[in-house]
Amino acid sequence: MRVKTVLVAALALVTMGATAAETVPAQAKTRVLQTKKMKKRAYKVSGGYFYKNTKLKKRVHKASKYLRTNFYTYKSAKIRKSNGKVVKYYYVKNKAGNVKGWVWHKNLVKQPTYSRQKKDIAAMKKIVMGMSQEVQDNTLGLFPHMSYKAAYHDGASGRDLYNVVSNMALNYDDNESSDIQGILKTYRLFKGRYGSRNQWIQNDYNDFDDALNGRNGQSVWSTGFDLLNDISDAISYLNN
Repeated sequence: MRVKTVLVAALALVTMGATAAETVPAQAKTRVLQTKKMKKRAYKVSGGYFYKNTKLKKRVHKASKYLRTNFYTYKSAKIRKSNGKVVKYYYVKNKAGNVKGWVWHKNLVKQPTYSRQKKDIAAMKKIVMGMSQEVQDNTLGLFPHMSYKAAYHDGASGRDLYNVVSNMALNYDDNESSDIQGILKTYRLFKGRYGSRNQWIQNDYNDFDDALNGRNGQSVWSTGFDLLNDISDAISYLNN
């Protein structure tokens, strides 16, 4: 009787093993769920890679080599990756057409319009005019004749928002509440447009906020300086 019981138990284990093996799915593959044409719009890459096709296996370009190059959209694809995650990729080309490929849409930053740049210049000027006299004296002189076509970084004249925010970092007073508010307003103005630097700047902002509230033992001035410098660096990549 004991032998019969052992045999039945062993048979049950074998059967369970076979059933389990049958229910294990084959390794999932990357699958395109949807593709569609896109309007031709200008973007800049902020990180990652260009892929040859929607299989996302072969990298053809490293984005960091083309951070200041304009790319134009042609197609989008909704893709389920092998890990089950659904992502969106855009097929883009530069003007010459020699650099192209599929890029994760969150690594692309839409290029601002003339109107957007004009509004950002006006908003930043208003922020500076509400700050301390020291910041105003060293920054307001950059606004006259600032180009609406290269508002964020104009290497020729230096009259751009990159230099405005950099000057704010050098001249703000951490004992002036108007300067603290100016930093916070600058952060909010460009929030959502930092591209691949977003997490870095978010960390800077958290450090600044903690310093303001005495939570981390860091100085308000140094954390504000770091935040403004990283914002200036990030927005320098926004210009056409």
